[in-house]
Amino acid sequence: MSTAKRRINSTGRKRIGRECIEISMLETGADEPLKAKIDLKLVDQGFPADARIAVEAYHRSSGMRFDCGTVSAPNVPDVLVLSEVEQSASVLFRLKVVDNGDDPGKLLGSAERLKPRDENDSENRRSIFPIRYRNLRHDVWKVQIEQGDSPVLIVNKRIPGFSHKLLESPMMQGLLLPAALRIVLSELVRASETGESEDEPGWKEEWLEYCRGELGAEGDPREFTDENSKADWIDDVVMRFCENLSLIEKIRNAPEE
Repeated sequence: MSTAKRRINSTGRKRIGRECIEISMLETGADEPLKAKIDLKLVDQGFPADARIAVEAYHRSSGMRFDCGTVSAPNVPDVLVLSEVEQSASVLFRLKVVDNGDDPGKLLGSAERLKPRDENDSENRRSIFPIRYRNLRHDVWKVQIEQGDSPVLIVNKRIPGFSHKLLESPMMQGLLLPAALRIVLSELVRASETGESEDEPGWKEEWLEYCRGELGAEGDPREFTDENSKADWIDDVVMRFCENLSLIEKIRNAPEE
């Protein structure tokens, strides 16, 4: 394992399918670094048996590289300790297969911008708003939306039982989830104004599909020409979301603590 960047020849590289790597973030204590577990399936992908495998974890300028053996003899660490990756971030991963024969250092294949599997993901569907637990110091929660990435709800892992309380407490859900949703919708409307969607993954389309399909919202904020209509659309979506979860009824009927 090292953190140094290596210069490699990427001519003619093959794109590796995301089904070839499974990434899960592990639960850690408040003062522990991020940890991840990965599972690789590269044997039948047409790479030379002695080609070397590397996995990189990164966020912005912070990152780490882990050597994981060869295609025929993978040697993946049981746990990737991400001690040099920004701890409050939503970490991404990169998988590389590098020639170890006639053209050492040549990049034979890669998979970019890999995201860990979320607890709420099923086999056939991934959550559009995954929850991550990070050390946010004195912040309780935040919504992270970075260019090219889907929105992520980050909650502070330093608060004991936060995830359980969030799942079980209607009051906490009512206070946190609509506010987080409003942040995402505001970014969706803002991003659609600037045309950023052209070079980014389709998280905005996924969210619009959710708003229209799951919540029954009408219209497309990208087609609105005035700020009041956009604000009204956001208010309507948030109201439908709260109604869909029956938040008022759940809060009113919840036993007093």
